[in-house]
Amino acid sequence: MEALAYKPKNAFEGYKNNEIMGLKPVQIILKLYDYVIVNSKKGEADKVNAGLTQLIAALNFDHKQVALGFFRLYRYCQDQSRKGNFEEVMNVIIELRTAWAQAFKLQ
Repeated sequence: MEALAYKPKNAFEGYKNNEIMGLKPVQIILKLYDYVIVNSKKGEADKVNAGLTQLIAALNFDHKQVALGFFRLYRYCQDQSRKGNFEEVMNVIIELRTAWAQAFKLQ
């Protein structure tokens, strides 16, 4: 059976797909943080939850203590999002994003 190739709907979607595929893992994490921040500002609970779910899925539990710390923060943010407390979600995620960007000397 022949594998199906993803075909973008338009040129912009193709460009964005290529951009994401070329990112390093830490850059993808930063993009996910940005996604959560932007959608928190808009009050988009479903999108905030989707971004946080992806951040949870990206955790490496081979490093249990660190992963559990991030897991708890992400779950806390999901709970706050469900309660409509997007300001708290933004505060936590902005702090995490800043720390990641500084640690890896990215913006």
